[in-house]
Amino acid sequence: MRDLPFNKYRAAMDVLQRGHDLLVEGLAEEVLDQQESLLEGGFQLHEFLESQGARLHFLGLIMGHLEQSAETLEEEAMRRHQLSAPKGDPTHSRKRSRNRNSRAPKPRRQPPPNSEEAVDDIPF
Repeated sequence: MRDLPFNKYRAAMDVLQRGHDLLVEGLAEEVLDQQESLLEGGFQLHEFLESQGARLHFLGLIMGHLEQSAETLEEEAMRRHQLSAPKGDPTHSRKRSRNRNSRAPKPRRQPPPNSEEAVDDIPF
């Protein structure tokens, strides 16, 4: 199978994922540094949530949009690949020969419900 084309959305997500990891690591250090004032609640906690929480939230939203675009691009590439793939080798077709002597008997059809006559019977 051919390789899929370059997916710029997936590449952008890789960059942002590294940024996300650094941001979360920095947040963890900041929380530990400010542990006492954050545990008291109040102004410090709300200030921290407004400044840091919004950045993390918006980064997650952006990454979600990039993920959706990356999947759409990959699905479209797979669909195009399947449409352009050869249907098989016509020289090795598996058509059955029509040898009349080897035919199996034709199965009888069932009559419709509430019908008194057989379907395969000749009406005259």
